[in-house]
Amino acid sequence: MKVLRIICIILGAFLVLDTLIVSMLSNFNLGVILPAILGLPLLLLGVFMHHMDHGFLAFVKWALLGCYALGTVFLIVLGVLMGTAAKRADKVDADALIVLGAAVHGDRVTWVLSNRLDTAAEYLEAHPDTVCVVSGGQGDGESVTEASAMQKYLVERKGIDPARILVEDQATSTLENFRFSKKLIDDVLGENASIAFVTTDFHVFRAGRVAKKAGISAVGIAAPDVWYIRINNFLRECVGITVYGLRGDI
Repeated sequence: MKVLRIICIILGAFLVLDTLIVSMLSNFNLGVILPAILGLPLLLLGVFMHHMDHGFLAFVKWALLGCYALGTVFLIVLGVLMGTAAKRADKVDADALIVLGAAVHGDRVTWVLSNRLDTAAEYLEAHPDTVCVVSGGQGDGESVTEASAMQKYLVERKGIDPARILVEDQATSTLENFRFSKKLIDDVLGENASIAFVTTDFHVFRAGRVAKKAGISAVGIAAPDVWYIRINNFLRECVGITVYGLRGDI
């Protein structure tokens, strides 16, 4: 039991510390606070575990430990699904490439989004006949649409011919990213064009399921995540997959 206490204290403290650090480096979102939400009860459990051996407190202790055990299994299963989906697109030859948007700071792309665009640029350089769709509307705190910032980055920073880039600047969700982008692709290339999409590695699984749910056949290409928010993005994505699954959106 002493070892279990130490594990709970160390893991709980790590998760709380993660939230404190990332909150100073990243935009506030669910992923930022999730580690603390999970870590604080675990930390308190470890600290007070030796006082929870009898009666109701013993029940609370074992109930919490059981929930964390089940939660760990659930996260492992989702992690395997995400990891498998992110590695499926080794060889993709698509007529059109959709780049899913992410938050921008003012009119500048974030590190997460620049990774997606760098991955897209590499693909476009290797496939000179592929058309690119940059997809994303304008959110709170953004002075331009995500799509316009993405187009500017690809043209000015990566040297992609602007004639190859279609701008979809109305989407506010992954589902709209696909639906609105597919309409642009259909107008330019026809309804039978093959499609791939670029998003961050943890998001490939859910995005692919959303596309399938919308009746769109598209292969996901994974862009690397930002290292210091990997835990936060993973936990937030697990919540997203769960919510989408419960709503029947994937």
